[in-house]
Amino acid sequence: VLGESLPCLKLEALHDGDRRSIFDGAGTHASRNVQYDQLTTMLRQEERDSYRCCDYLQNYPSGFDDDALSQGEKSINEACRTSIAEWMYRVVDHFRVDREVVAIALSYIDRVLSANHCADRRTFKLISSASLHLAMKVHFPNKWKDIGKLIPDLSQGDFAIGDLVGMEMEIVKSLTWLLNPATARCISVHMLSLLEMEIPASVLNKVASAAIFFVELSVCDYSFATMKKSAIAIASLLNATERDIDVHLRIKKALNEIGCRIDWYEISFA
Repeated sequence: VLGESLPCLKLEALHDGDRRSIFDGAGTHASRNVQYDQLTTMLRQEERDSYRCCDYLQNYPSGFDDDALSQGEKSINEACRTSIAEWMYRVVDHFRVDREVVAIALSYIDRVLSANHCADRRTFKLISSASLHLAMKVHFPNKWKDIGKLIPDLSQGDFAIGDLVGMEMEIVKSLTWLLNPATARCISVHMLSLLEMEIPASVLNKVASAAIFFVELSVCDYSFATMKKSAIAIASLLNATERDIDVHLRIKKALNEIGCRIDWYEISFA
């Protein structure tokens, strides 16, 4: 699979002190209104065709993966996407970049490949590296310079910085400069923020931690690529609170107050 051709970094586990709490108990009516407006904007955004993706892997041949073929001859499959997602998490953990950047980069990849054909796994590797580079450049500009110059080296000589920049421009054109997708993690945190005045911060942080864990698992799984991020966020929150009935019911009440259209069938599938 693609992961076999990617470098393996020596990583250090994040200590508890490295993880910042999301909620501090300082929620106000004003901040709640801001979070509500931002959340409704994200929910409207995911209804736009430009932010959706299709089951693009059905357009590629499946079957026996011939080891005799080179990376330039093999077509992509689910294992390729899973491997690249796991590799991205290893990279951002190593350089201590917010893990949210991986979900953003995968959004770029899925949307680009929904509209374009990927010739082979080497090209997929370049698209993936350029997507991670672009996501860091847009959302974490203080980190991208240090990491970006290392990406060609991490490719083990498959491409140079010029190839990365060229592919980055192709990605931007394909996405029509829509580089700020609403991620499941962002939506779930905003949904919890609506309860900040009702539930202790310690409880919200515990729920957020569990929900984010579920969300990050979904990022690596191709079967969730075509699903609405709000459905993934809601399913993650409900799973994270299944043992706390009070918080569970409050989340459902908050969802009704938002007034968003909830596809419970899709959520149950997630």
